[in-house]
Amino acid sequence: MNLFSKVRKQFVLAALLAGLVLSSAFLPSSDGGVRATSAYPRYEKEIIYYSDASFTNHVGTGHIYCNGRGTLEGTSTQYRMEEILNVCCGSLPC
Repeated sequence: MNLFSKVRKQFVLAALLAGLVLSSAFLPSSDGGVRATSAYPRYEKEIIYYSDASFTNHVGTGHIYCNGRGTLEGTSTQYRMEEILNVCCGSLPC
């Protein structure tokens, strides 16, 4: 088996797995539309955003609530720390 054939088989397997994951993310609803499998987050959390990887300069704060809504004050960045505030049961904290 040459290297090209092995790489091609790995690519096809990765593509099939990605397609399976994407197709299972949505389930048909009873009214014929498409509905996400998880309507609400599992945790209510606070997210603190920082300007860089040193985590010293706070630039924003976000909240994600059990009903799926969120707020952001300031700026979001890739440098963040998350704290779980509550465990969610549907759209309400448990």
